Amino acid sequence: MSLPRINYRVVGQDDYMLIIEVDPDGNFIIDYGDYTSRKPVRGSLDVHKRERLKAALDAIGESREHQAPEGTTGFMADLTVGDGPTVRHFRFWEGALDDEPDLKGLVRELELLG
Repeated sequence: MSLPRINYRVVGQDDYMLIIEVDPDGNFIIDYGDYTSRKPVRGSLDVHKRERLKAALDAIGESREHQAPEGTTGFMADLTVGDGPTVRHFRFWEGALDDEPDLKGLVRELELLG
């Protein structure tokens, strides 16, 4: 089962950064953005993780954006799913995940890869 290419990038306060990339073959890399505390993690999805990730991807729908309300704090995330004409882009702040259970489910699946 092939997956679309996934690129998930989170930028937070105090130089916090997280990048998760998954290629169509199920190989992934998680880069915590701070090599002094955590080195990048590489791996490959097993059948169970691939199925869970595929189900979460199928649920997210079309591209959309959720900006942070004025005066709020929290991380901003960019999620790109796919390549070429079928690519979908999502940009959102962490508070939007409470109102977007489909995105929250996919983010959770990506975070569980590490």
